[in-house]
Amino acid sequence: MSRTEWESRLRLEIRQRQEGLGTILNRLQGRGPMIHGSVYIRRRRCGKPQCRCVRGQLHEDRVLAVRRAGRVVVRCLDPVEDTATEEAVIAWRLFRRQRRELVEACRALFKAVDRLGRLRQAKPGRLR
Repeated sequence: MSRTEWESRLRLEIRQRQEGLGTILNRLQGRGPMIHGSVYIRRRRCGKPQCRCVRGQLHEDRVLAVRRAGRVVVRCLDPVEDTATEEAVIAWRLFRRQRRELVEACRALFKAVDRLGRLRQAKPGRLR
Protein backbone atom coordinates (compact mmCIF):
# COMPACT_ATOMS: atom_id res chain seq x y z
CA MET A 1 0.00 0.00 0.00
CA SER A 2 1.35 3.43 -0.90
CA ARG A 3 2.01 6.27 1.49
CA THR A 4 -0.96 8.30 0.21
CA GLU A 5 -3.29 5.32 0.74
CA TRP A 6 -2.06 4.99 4.33
CA GLU A 7 -2.60 8.70 4.84
CA SER A 8 -6.15 8.42 3.50
CA ARG A 9 -6.91 5.53 5.83
CA LEU A 10 -5.53 7.42 8.80
CA ARG A 11 -7.56 10.51 7.93
CA LEU A 12 -10.69 8.35 7.76
CA GLU A 13 -9.84 6.75 11.11
CA ILE A 14 -9.32 10.19 12.67
CA ARG A 15 -12.69 11.37 11.34
CA GLN A 16 -14.43 8.27 12.73
CA ARG A 17 -12.75 8.64 16.11
CA GLN A 18 -13.74 12.31 16.18
CA GLU A 19 -17.38 11.33 15.68
CA GLY A 20 -17.03 8.72 18.42
CA LEU A 21 -15.72 11.40 20.77
CA GLY A 22 -18.80 13.50 20.07
CA THR A 23 -21.06 10.59 21.01
CA ILE A 24 -19.21 9.97 24.27
CA LEU A 25 -19.22 13.68 25.14
CA ASN A 26 -22.98 13.89 24.56
CA ARG A 27 -23.54 10.99 26.96
CA LEU A 28 -21.28 12.59 29.57
CA GLN A 29 -23.36 15.77 29.64
CA GLY A 30 -26.32 14.23 31.48
CA ARG A 31 -28.33 16.36 33.88
CA GLY A 32 -29.35 14.21 36.83
CA PRO A 33 -27.70 14.21 40.26
CA MET A 34 -24.80 11.87 41.00
CA ILE A 35 -23.51 10.48 44.29
CA HIS A 36 -20.05 8.96 44.70
CA GLY A 37 -20.87 6.17 47.12
CA SER A 38 -22.54 2.79 47.59
CA VAL A 39 -26.06 1.71 48.50
CA TYR A 40 -26.36 -1.65 50.21
CA ILE A 41 -28.34 -3.60 52.81
CA ARG A 42 -26.79 -3.58 56.26
CA ARG A 43 -27.58 -6.49 58.58
CA ARG A 44 -26.88 -6.17 62.32
CA ARG A 45 -27.87 -7.05 65.85
CA CYS A 46 -29.51 -4.53 68.14
CA GLY A 47 -28.31 -6.11 71.38
CA LYS A 48 -31.66 -6.56 73.15
CA PRO A 49 -31.71 -9.94 74.90
CA GLN A 50 -35.22 -11.02 73.73
CA CYS A 51 -35.00 -9.73 70.15
CA ARG A 52 -35.21 -11.93 67.06
CA CYS A 53 -31.69 -10.85 66.04
CA VAL A 54 -30.27 -12.91 68.93
CA ARG A 55 -31.68 -16.02 67.19
CA GLY A 56 -29.96 -15.10 63.91
CA GLN A 57 -32.69 -13.04 62.18
CA LEU A 58 -30.69 -9.85 61.81
CA HIS A 59 -32.19 -6.38 61.37
CA GLU A 60 -31.90 -5.02 57.83
CA ASP A 61 -31.83 -1.47 56.58
CA ARG A 62 -30.66 0.12 53.32
CA VAL A 63 -27.77 2.50 53.78
CA LEU A 64 -25.69 4.92 51.74
CA ALA A 65 -21.93 4.87 52.35
CA VAL A 66 -19.91 7.89 51.17
CA ARG A 67 -16.38 9.05 51.88
CA ARG A 68 -16.06 12.38 53.70
CA ALA A 69 -12.71 13.83 54.74
CA GLY A 70 -11.04 10.44 54.37
CA ARG A 71 -13.62 8.55 56.44
CA VAL A 72 -16.57 6.44 55.37
CA VAL A 73 -19.89 7.86 56.55
CA VAL A 74 -22.88 5.51 56.55
CA ARG A 75 -26.42 6.93 56.54
CA CYS A 76 -29.73 5.05 56.69
CA LEU A 77 -32.05 5.69 53.75
CA ASP A 78 -35.77 6.42 53.91
CA PRO A 79 -37.89 4.22 51.65
CA VAL A 80 -38.94 7.45 49.89
CA GLU A 81 -35.40 8.53 48.97
CA ASP A 82 -34.08 4.99 48.50
CA THR A 83 -34.73 4.69 44.75
CA ALA A 84 -33.55 8.21 43.89
CA THR A 85 -30.35 7.74 45.88
CA GLU A 86 -29.61 4.41 44.22
CA GLU A 87 -30.18 5.97 40.79
CA ALA A 88 -27.77 8.80 41.67
CA VAL A 89 -25.12 6.25 42.71
CA ILE A 90 -25.64 4.33 39.45
CA ALA A 91 -25.40 7.62 37.52
CA TRP A 92 -22.00 8.29 39.15
CA ARG A 93 -20.71 4.85 38.14
CA LEU A 94 -21.98 5.32 34.59
CA PHE A 95 -20.34 8.75 34.44
CA ARG A 96 -16.99 7.31 35.54
CA ARG A 97 -17.25 4.47 32.98
CA GLN A 98 -18.01 6.93 30.20
CA ARG A 99 -15.12 9.12 31.32
CA ARG A 100 -12.79 6.12 31.01
CA GLU A 101 -14.19 5.54 27.51
CA LEU A 102 -13.41 9.16 26.68
CA VAL A 103 -9.82 8.83 27.89
CA GLU A 104 -9.30 5.65 25.84
CA ALA A 105 -10.89 7.24 22.76
CA CYS A 106 -8.61 10.28 23.11
CA ARG A 107 -5.55 8.05 23.41
CA ALA A 108 -6.54 6.19 20.24
CA LEU A 109 -7.15 9.49 18.43
CA PHE A 110 -3.75 10.85 19.49
CA LYS A 111 -2.13 7.63 18.33
CA ALA A 112 -3.74 7.94 14.87
CA VAL A 113 -2.77 11.63 14.64
CA ASP A 114 0.82 10.78 15.56
CA ARG A 115 0.96 8.03 12.91
CA LEU A 116 -0.38 10.47 10.31
CA GLY A 117 2.20 13.03 11.40
CA ARG A 118 5.03 10.52 10.99
CA LEU A 119 3.77 9.56 7.53
CA ARG A 120 3.53 13.17 6.43
CA GLN A 121 6.95 14.09 7.76
CA ALA A 122 9.25 14.86 4.84
CA LYS A 123 12.98 14.44 4.76
CA PRO A 124 14.95 17.63 4.16
CA GLY A 125 15.35 18.31 0.45
CA ARG A 126 12.45 15.97 -0.52
CA LEU A 127 9.33 18.10 -0.42
CA ARG A 128 7.78 16.54 -3.52
